[in-house]
Amino acid sequence: MKIDRLIAIVMMMLEQEVISAGALAEKLEVSRRTIYRDIDALTMAGLPIYTAQGVAGGVGLMKSYKIDKRLFTPKDVQTLAVGLEGYRQLFGRSHTTHVTEKLRGIGAIDRPEREGAFAVDLTLPEGNRLLRSLFGVIEAAINGARYLAFAYIDKDGKTSSRQVEAYLVVFKERSWYLQAYCPDRGDYRIFKLARMRGLRLLAETFIPRRFEPLPMDGAFMNRATVAVTVRLSLSVMDRVVERFGEQNIVSMEGDSCVAVYPIVDGEAGYDTLLRFGAKCEVLGPPDVRAKFVAYMRTILGKYEAEDA
Repeated sequence: MKIDRLIAIVMMMLEQEVISAGALAEKLEVSRRTIYRDIDALTMAGLPIYTAQGVAGGVGLMKSYKIDKRLFTPKDVQTLAVGLEGYRQLFGRSHTTHVTEKLRGIGAIDRPEREGAFAVDLTLPEGNRLLRSLFGVIEAAINGARYLAFAYIDKDGKTSSRQVEAYLVVFKERSWYLQAYCPDRGDYRIFKLARMRGLRLLAETFIPRRFEPLPMDGAFMNRATVAVTVRLSLSVMDRVVERFGEQNIVSMEGDSCVAVYPIVDGEAGYDTLLRFGAKCEVLGPPDVRAKFVAYMRTILGKYEAEDA
């Protein structure tokens, strides 16, 4: 929004003596022509903006206009900026740049040269970045209480037509999900955005329900899990620690460890174990080990048939 951009420009001029139009355009992701129009608008609004010529030239605010007043400490600003940067990486919303600049302008007057000790890198792969193109349609559906329609491919590869009431978009474990109410099923459902096809915003509206965010702890898949005991190479032990915690490491044995790794008891769970490759051996329960071996033989059979 233009008002957010204007405020961001003021905050950056409060923080710096002089800043060039090119730097403003780059930070705010607009053209220089837009920046020049914004500067004109701010000048007409009565802000004492001056222009400095030369190589290090640009625009700035008269020193008499600047107030040495902080609402946040530099550490506060740093913490908020890290969170906003993570949000920007996930959702691709450029307006967070404006918010960040407001915070820096308010609270970074005596900011130390060294930046914070923590950074967040939530850079998405190309596919997930492209899925963000659906956000505009979903956001319009949520804000306008309008139905969404799409074809959905479930975990078994079956396609169904859905018309839902959208309530919340969630990013979890590298995937985007939509939490919505499905009138045909008479209940709330979680849909993976990558499984949607032909997403459409309908003109028909609905009366929003008293929605409570659905848990995303695996139970939403409506599939039972089983605690599998595995022997893993120490090189992949970190995956267990990151997902379940160190308490799931049962013992250490030389260059390997024994761990408990809960999975969905089915192909989805076996696929999870296959990500460890040859660095994983399923020890038990015996029936899970047998089914996992049978699953791997099915995969191997596809290649053996071709080579025969």
